[in-house]
Amino acid sequence: MRSIAGGILTVLLAGCVESGQGAAGDRAARACFWPSQVSGFGDNGPDKAVVRLGTRERWELTLSQGCPDVDWAMNIAIRARGGQAICPGRPAEIFVPDASGRGGRTCLVTNVQKLPDQPKP
Repeated sequence: MRSIAGGILTVLLAGCVESGQGAAGDRAARACFWPSQVSGFGDNGPDKAVVRLGTRERWELTLSQGCPDVDWAMNIAIRARGGQAICPGRPAEIFVPDASGRGGRTCLVTNVQKLPDQPKP
């Protein structure tokens, strides 16, 4: 399993705001994730990547066309654009470093979708 380098993660501006109290507010808060929560990532087909939070929670990121193949990346960085949290309906981007480590490519995340939790092993 590959993991995201902690020093690469970048977060900007304000975060996902909880809009309610109790159970409704808890569901709203879980509709987003913070880049620092990501524990790993993988390829999920053309222009798609899956990030893992812990052992069960997974989120699919749809990338703009022409982004480098995440399957070959050893690490990536995720950054929210317009908030601290990565949420459906909010812009985000990933950075895929070159193999040389001297640069890389930034790709727009066009869609964020929470996938069903994986069952406990």
